[in-house]
Amino acid sequence: MPLVRLVEWRKAIIQHINHIILMEKSKARIPYLDFLKFFAIGSVLLGHSVEQLTGNDYWDNPIWSFIYTYHMPLFMLLCGYFFGSSLKLTFGGLLKKKFVQLLLPSVTAFVIVWTAVSVMGHNPWPALFTPDWMGFMNTVWFLKCVFLCYLVGFLSIRLFRNVWLAALVTVVLSGILPYGGVANFNFMLPMFWVGYACKLNQSLLDRHRKWFLGISLVAFGVMLPFWSGRLTVYMVPTQVLDWGTFTWDVQNLSVVLYRLAIGIAGSMSFFLLSPYVYRLIEGKGIATALNGIGRSTLGIYWLQTFLLEYLFNSLGFYVPMIWTFVLPPCLALVELVVCYRLVLLFKKNVYIRLFVLGER
Repeated sequence: MPLVRLVEWRKAIIQHINHIILMEKSKARIPYLDFLKFFAIGSVLLGHSVEQLTGNDYWDNPIWSFIYTYHMPLFMLLCGYFFGSSLKLTFGGLLKKKFVQLLLPSVTAFVIVWTAVSVMGHNPWPALFTPDWMGFMNTVWFLKCVFLCYLVGFLSIRLFRNVWLAALVTVVLSGILPYGGVANFNFMLPMFWVGYACKLNQSLLDRHRKWFLGISLVAFGVMLPFWSGRLTVYMVPTQVLDWGTFTWDVQNLSVVLYRLAIGIAGSMSFFLLSPYVYRLIEGKGIATALNGIGRSTLGIYWLQTFLLEYLFNSLGFYVPMIWTFVLPPCLALVELVVCYRLVLLFKKNVYIRLFVLGER
């Protein structure tokens, strides 16, 4: 009997420890931000679905134009928000962690893309998928951009010992130096710093969230009527200084500043609004499901590159603009479910989890 009780106590202690571990893990996550990540990746899939179903006519599509004011800036804001924990690492530790998490899946994606292109003899995006350095940077470009932002953010804070000075110097230099637009780095870096500033001033945001939300929504609403999909980085590049002639492109600079302003206003609007929206579904089964998707955004983003941007694009199936209000949301929903289920499947294999999802 004493032996049986000892075994029972041992089981009870182990269960209690596991419960504490699970509780600590749940505390480490912020549920409404997982929900916001779901919204962000859903926006990405919807925007890309509009692209694939409209050929080259998406530039003036209202859905596509609206999504492209905020979707990747919002993702980068969230990356900046969680940047603070990386400052506790050594530089070597940061490089190792982010290489596995971001660059390894990028290399895998590039290898798969060019294996498929070589075997099938078809390149759906010749301007995007090229067998060179720029082709590597363009394939799942956001992962490289996040890596650069973490690297520059870490080094600049160590160098200047002041967050605001580090942000100012790096944003200005990325905007004027050659190759600052590689992987849209100079477009995304300001949003990275905005996210980190939100984390540093979390208590201020919480106390005055409604005021900040109101200001962001008004600013976003005022700027939105003047926005066009033709003002995105794909039509108007981010470089504002011509190093060949050492002259400023004033018109381009105005577009860059406007694009940054509307990106900040839109991203902050959704960031500040997310807790209120999440409260409407908190405690329900759908909240758990959507948060699970939000925790799998890297894998979903990685997979949609092949399933949506490569395979579906190869079909050449296009619809008139009026149908983009119906078919792209359906395609995005199917794509979201398929990608999420594949991510869960990939997590079961240690090698796929490492090389595709960047997880050990």
